[in-house]
Amino acid sequence: MFFVLLVLGCFGGFLSGMLGLGGAVVMIPFMLFIPPLLGFPELTMKTVAGLSMIQVLAASTSGMVIHKKNKFIDKEAFLNIGIPMAVFAYLGGHFSRYLDDLFITVLFGLIVIIAFLMLLFHKEKGDTVDSVEGYQREYDRLSAAIVGVVIGSFSGIVGAGGGFILVPIMIIILKIPIRLTIGTSLSIVFLGAIMGAAGKIISMQVNYPLALAIVISSIPSAVIGAKVSKKLPRKILKYLLLIVIFVSMLQVWFKILNAVYG
Repeated sequence: MFFVLLVLGCFGGFLSGMLGLGGAVVMIPFMLFIPPLLGFPELTMKTVAGLSMIQVLAASTSGMVIHKKNKFIDKEAFLNIGIPMAVFAYLGGHFSRYLDDLFITVLFGLIVIIAFLMLLFHKEKGDTVDSVEGYQREYDRLSAAIVGVVIGSFSGIVGAGGGFILVPIMIIILKIPIRLTIGTSLSIVFLGAIMGAAGKIISMQVNYPLALAIVISSIPSAVIGAKVSKKLPRKILKYLLLIVIFVSMLQVWFKILNAVYG
């Protein structure tokens, strides 16, 4: 099981750095599906959520460093979204111990569908911004704070950094350019992951030996992903986001339907 999570951590970390995700949108379905396919015991959703939040923290930490160096982080959005998101991620992470596994899985599945549909129907508007210098913000602080509260609550409960839903919202609702969205999202996810992970740890929902495998593989792979992100065209980044979210959506809903009707 340790080696399996080591490999999954590499994959999740790379996508995290490249697309501004915490990696949970991939890691949660993979941790639910792959171990049983390889003959290992099935992990419960609460165990997966705890491991996922630790992975998100590790990957976002290293990926954020590279995006900051590339000037892809909007500090104002980081504070306005990140602080309320961090507080509510902690509350959600702590409160999740009282929730049923199936409820958490369905909640995750619903959020993935919303994220996919938002990106799918979003029309590009000639985004040419490549750094935070000269960028003119179009959102207000209240809107940003509300986004942080809502996504923080969800992310803490399901054990996700929230990047997979935060990225579409930042692009579509807050109208932040995609390159700045990816870098800023990862920094916000980092802040939320600190508090979300604290909630999981305090409520004793983390398997530490398995978490170690995810941490040591996520950190270097997220750095590589962040460097690749800088070189990819904006449209390719969007298509990759859609593919990743779509595959995860299929996997998690297969798991849900199998639990209900299987």
